[in-house]
Amino acid sequence: MLTPFLSCAQRSAETLAEIEALTSFKLNLHDPLGALNGWDSTTPSAPCDWRGVDCTDNRVSELRLPRLELGGRLSDRLGNLRMLRKLSLRSNSFNGTVPSSLSQCTLLRSVFLQNNSLSGKLPAEIGNLSNLQIFNVASNHLSGEISGELPPRLKYLDLSSNSFSGEIPKSIVNLTGLQLINLSYNQFSGQVPASFGELQELEFLWLDYNLLSGPLPSALANCLALVHLSVEGNALGGVIPAAIGALPKLQVLALSQNTLSGTVPYSMFCNVSVFTPSLRIVQLGFNAFTDIVKPETASCFSALQVLDLQHNQIGGDFPWWLTQVSNLTILDVSSNSFSGVVPPEVGNLTRLEELKMANNSFSGPIPAEIKQCSLLRVLDLQGNRFSGEIPVFLGDLRGLKVLSLGENQFLGSIPANFPNLLGLETLS
Repeated sequence: MLTPFLSCAQRSAETLAEIEALTSFKLNLHDPLGALNGWDSTTPSAPCDWRGVDCTDNRVSELRLPRLELGGRLSDRLGNLRMLRKLSLRSNSFNGTVPSSLSQCTLLRSVFLQNNSLSGKLPAEIGNLSNLQIFNVASNHLSGEISGELPPRLKYLDLSSNSFSGEIPKSIVNLTGLQLINLSYNQFSGQVPASFGELQELEFLWLDYNLLSGPLPSALANCLALVHLSVEGNALGGVIPAAIGALPKLQVLALSQNTLSGTVPYSMFCNVSVFTPSLRIVQLGFNAFTDIVKPETASCFSALQVLDLQHNQIGGDFPWWLTQVSNLTILDVSSNSFSGVVPPEVGNLTRLEELKMANNSFSGPIPAEIKQCSLLRVLDLQGNRFSGEIPVFLGDLRGLKVLSLGENQFLGSIPANFPNLLGLETLS
């Protein structure tokens, strides 16, 4: 429906206040592309016919100005847009602070301020936005602790790639509708709150590259909706609670670059529960694990595609039961203390694209069955004690791009070119 023409005299006080607020917002800005040149208060339906402005019942309900190279500070007058439901100013060059006056826009449902240069603390008044469901201020220069309450109806909270510090706010547990928490790439310290386990609708929990320590709380196993759990690049210690690997919807578990130790539960790669297995990616590299628990039964079910165990302290024979995980596309056990021979059952991994076993103590010949892994692109066996002739059957792996066999005990040298390996990019 067309917005009727109204003279300045006919416009309501609320509309005039919104024109004033948006004009003040524009005057504060650097607009190199002239994106807001058409903002003219004399136009027939101002401000509802302005670029990036949507109205409902002649009141501003959305302000959407992403990726326009706009710069400058955000005007406090934005708080006068009392009917605003969506604010999207992402991917610009705004600086200064997040205006506390936004708390006056009590109907706001979504705020997108990511990818700017905003700084300072997050105003505590944001907690007053009782209808807010999405709050994204990722990739700014915001800092300080998160004080006060957060909006109670939040579903998506993204504070990643800033400089927030202090402990993860305990008030998050009150946000029972949360589906996504992204606090990655900050300076949060302390422990991962066990109270996260009360968030029954949580699907994505990303806490990577902070200063978190202590154990991975077993209470996270109560988050039955969890799809992706990532806490890489912290200082978490202790063991992995086995129940986390058995979560019915979990697809990605990323715990690399911590100080986790003990044994890797078989639930990470083998599910014997009543649930259909969902775990596809397990990343446990750069920790201090010493063993992998053998499955309790000879048959189990797995959807695992990527298993990364590089740079741990796992020793003993290669865990043969991994060869039953038929969906594996990437298996990385580099830089551990594995020894003995590689079992011929490795040929069962016919979907394997990358096999990395470098810097262990594997010995004996390369099993001939490996040629059954016809999809292999990367085969890294360097830094072991493999012996015998370098097998010619490796030439049957026509998709191979990287082949590393150096620092072993092979007889002779690597042939100048294996037959059929026309696409080989790295040979060492």
